[in-house]
Amino acid sequence: MGWWTLAMLAYPETQARAQAELDAVVGRSRLPTFADYPHLPYIRAMVKELIRWRPIAPLAAAHRVMEDDWYEGMFIPKGTICIPNVWHMNHDPEIFGKTADHFDPARYLDASGHMTPVISDLRKDGHFSYGFGNRICVGRHSADNTLFINIAMKIERKKDASGRLVPLDLDSWIDVGLVVLVVFIMYRYVDANTRVSADDRSRLRRRSHHAFLRLLRCLHRNVNCRDYKDDVAHMGERSWNSCRCKRK
Repeated sequence: MGWWTLAMLAYPETQARAQAELDAVVGRSRLPTFADYPHLPYIRAMVKELIRWRPIAPLAAAHRVMEDDWYEGMFIPKGTICIPNVWHMNHDPEIFGKTADHFDPARYLDASGHMTPVISDLRKDGHFSYGFGNRICVGRHSADNTLFINIAMKIERKKDASGRLVPLDLDSWIDVGLVVLVVFIMYRYVDANTRVSADDRSRLRRRSHHAFLRLLRCLHRNVNCRDYKDDVAHMGERSWNSCRCKRK
């Protein structure tokens, strides 16, 4: 949604076309609903173009090559781990034309203004942002629908004293994509009753486990935890409720 806001400011002609479609189909007396979805092809194209133009992550999930392959003279043996460069594929001029770097929802429409089934050899998504195969994004339908219903609004770009639009620098914006925190806590079980070994019952290990749980709780609440490191260094027990946190 942040990138869509920027796109509306940088490409006001696309917003004007979207607003015209909304005025013709929905009008100004009510808000759009999902019942309007089939009748708003430009809004749907705008969703596809937004996800193509600025994907949520520049790289897709890693895949393992199932058999030997060649690509542009380079041999890729079976079992190789490949990480798809989604950003490059989404901006490939051989697929999306010379305007691949620009925000242009019309690339997904035919001459009559209806949605085109595919672009080149792409799937119906029209981009590579959701990944491939069994690891394709499970939330892609929710993402598409959420963007569709949320972007039906108007954003105006600031003008200078003479009434001209203030220039925008699209290349100065930085997006790190998804930030994922993964914590691995491993236990060695002694029997089926989930009794842990002596190592796992050690006070230091329990203290470290407690610290990680506290840290995760603080991150979930969007606060800074000032004393979780003390839990690792010291041996005393303390309740979660004693965590001295401060808002970021």
